[in-house]
Amino acid sequence: MRLRDEDRATYTAALDDVIGSTEIQRRLARSGVKASQLRVLGLAEGPRVASTAEREYRSYLALRQRARGEASLVPSLSGPGRQQVYGAGLLPVLAVLTPVLAISAAALFLLLGYGLRLADSAPAVAGNLVQAGWISLGIGAPAAVVGVLGLYRTASRHRGGVPKDRRDQGLTAELDAARAAWLRQLHEGIRSLLLQHLDRSPPPDAGGNGPGGVGAGNDEAAVHSPRFTSPRYTRPDFGSPEASGPDIPTLRG
Repeated sequence: MRLRDEDRATYTAALDDVIGSTEIQRRLARSGVKASQLRVLGLAEGPRVASTAEREYRSYLALRQRARGEASLVPSLSGPGRQQVYGAGLLPVLAVLTPVLAISAAALFLLLGYGLRLADSAPAVAGNLVQAGWISLGIGAPAAVVGVLGLYRTASRHRGGVPKDRRDQGLTAELDAARAAWLRQLHEGIRSLLLQHLDRSPPPDAGGNGPGGVGAGNDEAAVHSPRFTSPRYTRPDFGSPEASGPDIPTLRG
């Protein structure tokens, strides 16, 4: 079983925690295996260790998917990516655009209408433009008030943060419990893997035939043994008839 990319860091942290535990450190000191070797082993056996906690991991993933509410995300008008809004629809957009368009149209109509009246040109058209301008202004002003109230309501609804609106405290507690169960099973799988490897590793060599090893120790023990006797040295007996000293030449005068 393969973990998701965002959960691999969690596995690495769990591996480091198990290696740093008192039990594993004590076994490392007795076995002579290096901690870096255990870490390489744990990373290489990650998929196999993760499969031991597959049931807990799948439960945790399902709850995390629910908590995030990824299915309810709607892309915003500004484009794809992380710029997303929650629960935005057509009404909030119209509430913003309607007063803007109405007031802009009212300003244009009134400007053209009163301009034609001042120029005494096309009085009928000028009257229609002025009338349309005031109607647009009458529509835009209430729409602006409604839009401001709508925006204030939306802001107050999302003031606490979007993810908190999507999940209640019960779901959060359930999610935390599922993650704790997964991590607990994951730690147990990593611990079992490392202990099996340490059990198969032979203990460090306690001695040898080299200097300071077993051979040297036995020789030293033999020297100090009560049965060990040093070789006897006897000086030659020059006084015996059989012994003769070195020939000394005689000087004659």
